[in-house]
Amino acid sequence: MSYEEDLSRIEAIVAELGRDDVALDRALALFEEGVERMRSASKALERAEAQVRVLIERADGTFELGHFDG
Repeated sequence: MSYEEDLSRIEAIVAELGRDDVALDRALALFEEGVERMRSASKALERAEAQVRVLIERADGTFELGHFDG
């Protein structure tokens, strides 16, 4: 699933968990799914950040953080 799909599903899970009539078994299953979706979304963000950031070496040997253009 994509990052956007994970976030959308997490929002739906939070909304459902906020209801008063959610059975305990259902709430636990939703919570587990929410944790997995958060992990997935976090990994997707990390991958995206890695693509955008690159280290650029300056002439004096120091490094600066640049942005990935490709």
